[in-house]
Amino acid sequence: MTPLASTHGWPPWPRSEPDLASLPGVCQVWWACPGDVRPEHDTLLGDADLARRVRLTRPADRLRLTAGAAVVRLVLGTALGTPPQALRIDRTCTSCGSPHGRPRLPGAEGLHFSVSHSGNWVAVAVLPGHPVGVDVQEVWCLAPGEVGDLAGCVLPDPEREHLARLPATQQPWAFTISWVRREAVLKATGQGLGILPDELVLTPPSTPPRVLHRDDPEPVWLDDLPAPAGFAAALAVVGPAPDDVVHRDAGPLLRQSGRLLS
Repeated sequence: MTPLASTHGWPPWPRSEPDLASLPGVCQVWWACPGDVRPEHDTLLGDADLARRVRLTRPADRLRLTAGAAVVRLVLGTALGTPPQALRIDRTCTSCGSPHGRPRLPGAEGLHFSVSHSGNWVAVAVLPGHPVGVDVQEVWCLAPGEVGDLAGCVLPDPEREHLARLPATQQPWAFTISWVRREAVLKATGQGLGILPDELVLTPPSTPPRVLHRDDPEPVWLDDLPAPAGFAAALAVVGPAPDDVVHRDAGPLLRQSGRLLS
């Protein structure tokens, strides 16, 4: 398999192994391909992971969930010195009690993580000390009217008006950028998509990412991430900016663990 750095022109990956200890201030962003998932990775997943997967009807969705869950458990298990399958991940929503909230590790609340997937890519962000949110999305093929309809449902007035002024050919890309930035912030804060659009206002997609308004005084750092061609991605942190954001290729991690588990 061609290394991701060669395929997409990203900087070379520093290394593929997870750090043996969480590094204060350093956010790791792991990129995985669902094609690296093997049946053996099922042994890494917990009961909650398997229950979430069985509710998915499309094979591609099940592969993406498995890839994300396996990478999370391999990276966090190594950082904590815990067998990956022994990690207990709680997704209880603090508002309604359903299992769709921001994931956390009971007993290791200081180590935060977030998962996102779209198309053939899965992104996992891990950061000690501060809640983190990551989102990746393949650029939608949308007609101009469809962009406006979607923006009217999820974006506040300033972002929607900026989008409408762009040439029609740029609108799908710009909307996708606005979407991943918004999703990353809502994952980091744990609010989810249930908030009203004007409760979170961000800078327009043609400008550097920044939170302009949210109904909470706690600051949120936001940045765009380099992503594969045809995709947009963003990272958000509740609190100060991380000292460094390090991108890692999860392919070797998944392939090696698959061989060891077989």
